[in-house]
Amino acid sequence: MKEQEKNILERYMQGLINEEEYNEFSQMVLDENDEKIFDLMDECICKNTNAYVMPSDVKLNLHDRIWEQIRKENIRVRLRKISSLAASILLPLFIFSTVYFYFQVDEYKHRSNVIVAENGQKAEFTLPDGSKVHLNGGSKLSYNAAYNGRLREVSLEGEAFFDVKQDKEKPFIVKTSVFDVEVLGTSFNVSAYDDEDMSEITLVEGKVKLSLNNSDDSPVYLTPSQKFVYSKNGKEGHISFTDEEYELAWKKGVLMFNAELIENVFQKIERWYGVSIHYESDNIIHDRFTGEFEALTIQEMMNILRMHYNFKYKIENNDIYII
Repeated sequence: MKEQEKNILERYMQGLINEEEYNEFSQMVLDENDEKIFDLMDECICKNTNAYVMPSDVKLNLHDRIWEQIRKENIRVRLRKISSLAASILLPLFIFSTVYFYFQVDEYKHRSNVIVAENGQKAEFTLPDGSKVHLNGGSKLSYNAAYNGRLREVSLEGEAFFDVKQDKEKPFIVKTSVFDVEVLGTSFNVSAYDDEDMSEITLVEGKVKLSLNNSDDSPVYLTPSQKFVYSKNGKEGHISFTDEEYELAWKKGVLMFNAELIENVFQKIERWYGVSIHYESDNIIHDRFTGEFEALTIQEMMNILRMHYNFKYKIENNDIYII
């Protein structure tokens, strides 16, 4: 088959075909034998991931069901019926409307795609619309198969940096356990770990709107270089100017502390190296630690803290015990 005919069928399946192309497509189906049409449909179904983002197992399952339905249908009779309709409703009813309707797209539209960065790991990936995400350790991001439809919506547990592709028609929303962040096209960092009191968002470019969950408070708007910090225990938040170098250091592979309590330092180290630190509160000094570290092993990091705070420690596999 000609490449043009393949393009027409692909546009037909995406719901983008015009009347002239439809007439050409209809004639093509009438002229070609069934096996060639089946082969072409197979190529287009496997290639077309724009309408819905499906996991590979779901895509293969849907393909098998579509293939079986096509075998049961009389393609030519159906097309002759469609071609007799008025030009104003010559829409891609055969595959896009009829077949997808038969197989109840909802059963896979709501399945979630999940990206996880375990403690000691980081992840970089691109969402279906071209938006880029950097995921910090101990974090999880999920989105369902209808992403990039009317809305672009993701759910985040942990910390991530987003570089959002601009699309004024499709707002980009990040949902966390504390607040929802809505943007059109911007760059920002969100930190919302479930086991931390403080949840934060730092805006680098653009503008964002934050809506606190389960609250009647007015939305919070941020402009570049502003940061919103919310205390779950205190149930209050505030806006301040931020140091982007510090906030985004993790994205560059730099472990940075800025006058942080040693308990928080240990928590960051756990996520950074994928370890568990065990200690008694009486064994550590409760002051604040500042430092910037890059490409250190866990032993080197712990030796720095040992010399600073004069404690002893031992490492057993992924467990560190402060003595």
